[in-house]
Amino acid sequence: MDTITVRQMPFEFPDEIDPVIMEGDPEGSFSMIAGSLLLPYLEPYLIRSMKAAAKHVTDPDVMAGLRAFSAQEAQHYKMHAKFNTAVRTAGFPRLEEFEKELSDDYQRFTRTKSLRWNLAYAEGFEALTMNMIKIIMEPDGLGNPESAVMQMWEWHFVEELEHRTVAFDVFDHVVGGYWYRLAAGLYAQWHFTRWIRKVRRYMLEVSPPPKRTAEEKRKRTRMRRQALGDFLRNHLGACLRIYLPSYSPHRIEIAPQMHRLGEKYDAMAIRTS
Repeated sequence: MDTITVRQMPFEFPDEIDPVIMEGDPEGSFSMIAGSLLLPYLEPYLIRSMKAAAKHVTDPDVMAGLRAFSAQEAQHYKMHAKFNTAVRTAGFPRLEEFEKELSDDYQRFTRTKSLRWNLAYAEGFEALTMNMIKIIMEPDGLGNPESAVMQMWEWHFVEELEHRTVAFDVFDHVVGGYWYRLAAGLYAQWHFTRWIRKVRRYMLEVSPPPKRTAEEKRKRTRMRRQALGDFLRNHLGACLRIYLPSYSPHRIEIAPQMHRLGEKYDAMAIRTS
């Protein structure tokens, strides 16, 4: 997936959305909603950081990637903002408070942090989410989703895999430094995942899952243990590689099915570039 395609998508969402977007899984649903609420603040921050870095880029390939990355991210946050508008009508009055806290953080980072720090934050975000998306998406995406909400996520995930090398390349080209990248990237990962967990916890307090029977609880516990075991056996090593001095997203192979998913969203798009 070496091509970064900017797709303007036609997704529309109803004025009111059931916040349990994954049937029978409020915990997973609220995590995805919290992730969506993050994006209209995070992704403009990433774009601002790339714009600042562009003044120092001398490699035309790095510059082309930076521009395509920014164009994709702009489409992402605008689409998620449309979805988030519907989510805010679903009965979670403190969401605006959480979002303001996040917005203030990213504005402060742009204002007060160095370009090197902001680029390392961007790379830390992109590295972790790329690994998470690979685990979620490969080999067959989200299973041919029918709802606009899940199609939005699948399209977004495909494009995250397409531009997975850009933040790394820009950081390495403009500023560089393994130990700095590691330290600031770890902070970034703590910062945005902490916010997502906090919002998810709040949403579960407002709209708790239905009470489960003892047997349902045991089944859920077994499934969680199995999922953890599968992750430790199959994915832990891949996730830890982003912290190694030798890490480069250019070495990470993406399943060929992801290219076919890209073509699916090419066909659905209003416009591509």
